[in-house]
Amino acid sequence: MYCPECDKLIDTVEKHCPNCKALLLPDKPDTDQIDFVKVFESSDLGLTAIIKSILIDADIKYLVQGEHMQSILGGQFNFGFGADIGKVEFFVHKDDEGVATELLTELNN
Repeated sequence: MYCPECDKLIDTVEKHCPNCKALLLPDKPDTDQIDFVKVFESSDLGLTAIIKSILIDADIKYLVQGEHMQSILGGQFNFGFGADIGKVEFFVHKDDEGVATELLTELNN
């Protein structure tokens, strides 16, 4: 099994990574065939459900990375110096990048 968060192959029959609890994949994806681009990132974990809803409503398939990250301080905090603790990143297929970026533009402000 492969953990996309830890970027490691793990010898287990479990569905989740024993280290980070991410959902495991049967095999490591072939990076030459992945055509996903990042369209949004934020340290505001509260936006996650809103972004998912917007993308689902637009029928855009997406990947989320860092959705289950937690702060070492036990909560969600925004640090002025750019600490990425709890940062969530959304990726969409490159063919949907323009539409997704336009839909999520107001959330970046």
